[in-house]
Amino acid sequence: MAQRKLIVDCDPGVDDVLALLLALNTPSCSVALISLCFGNIGVTTSVRNVVATFQVLESERQYRTLHKLPLLPYHLRNSPGDSSTWPTVALGSTFPVSSRRTVGAEFFHGADGLGGVHESAPQFSPSETCILPFRDPKTLSADQVITREQVIRDAKGYVPTCRPSWREILRILRQEAPNTVTIVAIAPLSNLARAALEDPATFSRVKEVVCMGGNITIPGNMTPFAEFNFYADVDAAAIVLATTSRNPGSTLPPSIAAAATSFRGPAGDDDDTEYVPVKFYLFPLDITTRHRLRHQWFVKCCAGWLDKTSVTNSHPGESPLATWMTVWLGGAFSRMEDLIMFEGGSRHAAADQADGVGGAYIEMHDPLTMYFAIASDEDRAKLFNVSENMDLRIETTGQWSWGMCVLDRRGIAKRDPHDPRPARDDEGWLDITKGNKVNLVVEGPGSLAFGMKLLERVLGDLEGCT
Repeated sequence: MAQRKLIVDCDPGVDDVLALLLALNTPSCSVALISLCFGNIGVTTSVRNVVATFQVLESERQYRTLHKLPLLPYHLRNSPGDSSTWPTVALGSTFPVSSRRTVGAEFFHGADGLGGVHESAPQFSPSETCILPFRDPKTLSADQVITREQVIRDAKGYVPTCRPSWREILRILRQEAPNTVTIVAIAPLSNLARAALEDPATFSRVKEVVCMGGNITIPGNMTPFAEFNFYADVDAAAIVLATTSRNPGSTLPPSIAAAATSFRGPAGDDDDTEYVPVKFYLFPLDITTRHRLRHQWFVKCCAGWLDKTSVTNSHPGESPLATWMTVWLGGAFSRMEDLIMFEGGSRHAAADQADGVGGAYIEMHDPLTMYFAIASDEDRAKLFNVSENMDLRIETTGQWSWGMCVLDRRGIAKRDPHDPRPARDDEGWLDITKGNKVNLVVEGPGSLAFGMKLLERVLGDLEGCT
């Protein structure tokens, strides 16, 4: 089976890095691009987290080679001396498409996105000069250019570029055959929106977009009505969802209505374009909050890797990867435990009952989305339930409903445009040629099954991790 090519658009906080590790350690997938967006933290800060991830993976390779342990799938697929298989890493949007509001999630992820790991575990952290390869050398001093070249030579596992990530997205989509590249969008959708606006026909060559964002029937995590990624750039969310429509102009936000002329409609409807609607899968909070990684599961799976005095399955302790993950995941579990104590109530009690255990946990928003993107068609059908072609739209102007996901809940069937126009349908909710077509993921494998699969894939098959 051919490898699935991925573009991962992320804002690397805690669950983004878990999602990256999951993708990098999946043998059937090849990560072509890691595209960075503002969100949990700023893009320059997130660069350090991505570079640290690759440095830790290289340390893990050396550790496992020294102790004659099985290498991770990432190590088997990527030689430290062959950059041809390494993903490109590119910086993208530092602000929303509309520039109307900016947000961050440092309150949970920490100022560095990983709970202060660069201070508490500096042995795993790259120098701050790691940002230089992502800067245009024309903007740097002579000394910085020299340092930049050295950092590029020393890079292991990734290829940095100073081109903006939305142009890298378009480059890869042009380079690869149509319908072969999956975009995994686990950040605000600013980079994808900029790519779609710049070249809609090329953007529509994507096989599918698998996105974490929004909330349908449960409250948001930013406001009562809005989820973080969609709230962070509502116009970008509306633009990207509009790419699923046969008539994108029908759902584009008013603030960029002029862009409607760049979207022509399906191939064959207009001789001047090759644009076709994009296949889009959405993972809202409704499903991602129901998939949790429990602290005690993680501790159990890491025990053999972290105890210097014991050997588990002939594995000596102090794995660099397990040690590094323990630092920033431990911080995330602690912060979530504080939130649980602060919030109390039935939500956490229901989570404990569903998982069969209590205590701290983190919600697997981005890793669950990634798992769907890397799953085979058979596993998707077996483990996930999808409501197809939902006309989901984003509120971009409301005072209190900014970022809200809107569905028509009236139960009225859409109509052919040749039929008489229904009264009071100025927004085209009942016109079959208008509106978005979003595949809404509504059920998944569950916390325990997914949590154990995630840990096994990221760390390797450990004794007791079943």
